[in-house]
Parts: sequence; structure tokens; C-alpha cells
Amino acid sequence: MAAKKTKEDQPKSGGKSKTSEPVQMEEAADSALLSKNPIRALMLKDIMLQEIVDGLKSEQVSKEDMEEVLFLTVANAVLERIGLNLPEELLFIFQENLDDYLAIASINNEHQVDLLSNFRDDFLTAQGDSFDDERALMEALTAYEDNWWNSAKDYLGGKAPNDLMNEAKEKLAGPAHDDQDDHCGCGCDESEDDAYWTARSYVIKDMWFTSMLESMAKEAMPTPQKRERIFMALTNALLDLVVNVMPDYMSDDMFEGLDHGLELALVNKESKIDVLEKFEAALAEFEGKWWQTGMKEIGGKSPDEAMQAMARKYGL
Repeated sequence: MAAKKTKEDQPKSGGKSKTSEPVQMEEAADSALLSKNPIRALMLKDIMLQEIVDGLKSEQVSKEDMEEVLFLTVANAVLERIGLNLPEELLFIFQENLDDYLAIASINNEHQVDLLSNFRDDFLTAQGDSFDDERALMEALTAYEDNWWNSAKDYLGGKAPNDLMNEAKEKLAGPAHDDQDDHCGCGCDESEDDAYWTARSYVIKDMWFTSMLESMAKEAMPTPQKRERIFMALTNALLDLVVNVMPDYMSDDMFEGLDHGLELALVNKESKIDVLEKFEAALAEFEGKWWQTGMKEIGGKSPDEAMQAMARKYGL
């Protein structure tokens, strides 16, 4: 199973373990990332929310459906933005681990279990909680993990967790929701890449939407504030999810790229420009001048002139 376990789901070592310092450092790193997620959620809100709401209004989404469609559209947009900031190899790992997380969540919901807690408890019962070092812990985990995830469980209807994981992933790989006309509800035309995020957004909606609305129902708030609350609560939860599913050694680079992307998007929005577009134009202008500027190292000729002279010398 590829999904990263949360700290609560990891077996704890005994007093003789030498792993306490690395575990503490790992928890501190995750804590630092999580502490900034409300700020990132606020940045994403200032970038996206009004544009999303305006788009849904222009598509004449009914008032009764607005909250659900808003939830789906925000989930899709935030996941897509996170993905856009990742190099291909990191994106693959993120998508693989996200699918593991969503598959486990779906199984937990359907069978009213907590697979990771059950795995932890069974591991501690079978192997104990005292290991000489990190390597001994990982070797014991790996050996036990393969057998546990492939063994039938009575509380899963006699099926193995991995079999149900594969079934859940097959559903994720199929059409998002046929009854939604294969789009997120915001009126946009989806590419195959967009469809990936949309399919996951529906699973996330099934996990969180109802409980989120029930929580907000306890407070009376005007519609704009409620939409903002939905955006902030959902986005913060998605960012926390990212911390939990990504390997720790990749998290810093991932969030550094996301933060720079958010900063740039806000500068562009505030200044009504595209900084990258201006940079690329300036770079192209500099490049054109540089190749046509004389250099003493090549006899006062420009690189273009020197290359043309070399071509003539060889008869090209």
C-alpha cells in the first residue's frame, strides 16, 4: 500500500528504540507545514473564490444546488492547482498516494471500519512496540504489511483489504458520475487531466460535504460568508490531506513550489499583469540582442556573425 500513514497510525517504539529523534523531527516538520495551511487556504480564496462564484452564477446554477456545486468546483480547482505546481515524478506519487487515501476512506465509510487503526493494532499485537532501531521497525512493518493487506477480514465481508482497494481504484479510474453529464457542474469542458481531478472531487464530496454543511447549519450566516466558509474549510482540509499522503522528504519541495505559485498568482491579480509573460518576453528580447552583440572573445563579432562565418568556412 503506497499511502502514507498519519503519525497516529504508525506503531510506536519502546523505551529502547533509537527512532524517537527522527520521529520527533518528522512530526515537527509536518507540524510546520500544517500550521501554514490556513494561510495558504486564505491565499487560494483570494485567488479563486470570486471567480468560481461568478462562473457558477453565469451558468445559472440553482440556489438549491449552489453549495454542492461550489464544493465540487473548489475541490477540483484546488487539487488541480496543487498538481500544476508539481514536476511529473512528484505528480505521479501524489496521485498514487491520493488514490490510496481515497480508496481506504471509501472502504472505511462503506464497512464502518478504520483500516489503518486496525492494521496498527494488529501489528502491535503481533510484533510488539519495542525495536532496536528504525531499520528493525521498517523490516518488521514491511513483512507484516504484505500479509495483512492481502489476508481476508471478516469485517470486510471475507475480502482482503487490497482486493477492496483495487475495486475502489477501478471506480476512481472510471467516469466520475454519469448522472452529472461528466463535468464538474461549472459549465467547463473537461480534458482527460481535468477528469482525473473531477473524479476525486466527487469522492471527497461524499466524504466531507454533508458533515461540513451540518456543522455550518449550527451558525446563522449570510450566503457570501457561508460560501467563504465552505471554501476555507474544504481547502484547508485538502492541504492537510496533502501533508498526510505525501512522503515527508518530498513535502517541503512540494509546498515551496505551491507557495511560490500562490505568491505569483496574487501579485498578478493585484497588479493586473502576468509576471511570467513579461519575464518570457524580456528573456526573448535579451536573447535576441545577446546573439547579435559583438564579443571581444570572438574578434568583435556577434555570436550570430561568428556562427555564419564558420558555416561559410565549411561550406554549409
